[in-house]
Amino acid sequence: MALPLLTGLVDQHGETLQQAALLAYLKQGEEAQPMLEAITTARLCNNVMKSLSKEDQYEAARTETTLRIAKWIKEHPRATQGQIRDEVMKEIEIFKEKIKNI
Repeated sequence: MALPLLTGLVDQHGETLQQAALLAYLKQGEEAQPMLEAITTARLCNNVMKSLSKEDQYEAARTETTLRIAKWIKEHPRATQGQIRDEVMKEIEIFKEKIKNI
């Protein structure tokens, strides 16, 4: 429960918190360094997690598209090259829409 709360806090107020920690570090010196390090680390980890989770979503969309194409081809063994091309193009358009929304 605490992790989503912390992630949301870093998402919404990370830059402000980091600026406040930097100001405290500049005014108070070494005493405030752990706070600046913690907030900077939290922002960095949050950005990395966002990046990784998006890549997972992209990979899932790619896999789903490939499986749908393979299923269609299996279900239509007598399809012409043109029909296969049209189905593949349709699935690629669906894929493009999915990744636009990620």
